[in-house]
Amino acid sequence: MKQPMNKSILIVLVLSVFFFSCKTDKKSSDATHKAKDTITTASGLKYFYITKGTGKKVAPGAKVTAMLSLKVNDSVIWTSYAAKDSSFTYIADRGGVIEGYNEMAMLMREGDDVAAFLPGSIAYGEKGSGKIIPPNATLEYNQFKITHVSESRLVLSDSLFHALKNTGISKMKSMYQNITSTNDSVLYHGGTSQLNALWRKLSRAAMFKEGFEAFTYFSRGTENTTFKFYVIRSLENMGKIEAAIAKVNSVLKGDLSKGQKEYYIKYKTDLTKKLGKK
Repeated sequence: MKQPMNKSILIVLVLSVFFFSCKTDKKSSDATHKAKDTITTASGLKYFYITKGTGKKVAPGAKVTAMLSLKVNDSVIWTSYAAKDSSFTYIADRGGVIEGYNEMAMLMREGDDVAAFLPGSIAYGEKGSGKIIPPNATLEYNQFKITHVSESRLVLSDSLFHALKNTGISKMKSMYQNITSTNDSVLYHGGTSQLNALWRKLSRAAMFKEGFEAFTYFSRGTENTTFKFYVIRSLENMGKIEAAIAKVNSVLKGDLSKGQKEYYIKYKTDLTKKLGKK
């Protein structure tokens, strides 16, 4: 004769089925809720809020810091959550990032955390980005959290670039000296990062002569090998290979790390080969 099922076991089984059902329903409900709350902009950007912040709204010229996790084709290719104190900072609406990233950030405020989906048309487009991001790939930021938004300021690299482009090196020098040595400095985002940004702007505009003049000026009285590299690269881009080699020789006499020395020795070899082809 079969023994009747123990009453306590029966209760456990019933409760297990009940809680499993509730958990499954909750997951389904959450997914449906997020799908309903997904916002799509005219550019094709799609996003939904994980958490809504209450801090300062992102505005043009603000320095914005974010914690990010980026996936392409379901694979995480970059994250600032993995390392302690790791983050990404840029100046809002002033270039330097892909269109979709800036659009997303401009819609947010400090404390906001979203999941965002950027189609290729506002990401890296048909060219992709190296071997990591294929052409026309959709970027999925499964975490995009704004952790800090500064007051809006003027962008030093923009001001110096326009001074060089419109009035030349003398005007740029006087502008730089005035901004960095007076109370006007508080009106600008400054520092070495802005001079690096100036180099990128000049390179994109093929303003190699101006780049040479500007970073010859900035590298005086400093051991900043990055600025000296910009001078050498400018000379190379201007076709002045012998002068570029001479500058490399000068840098090699300085105090370099092992990695820097190896890089410049290889760079000199490449320049010498290029000189031989002329």
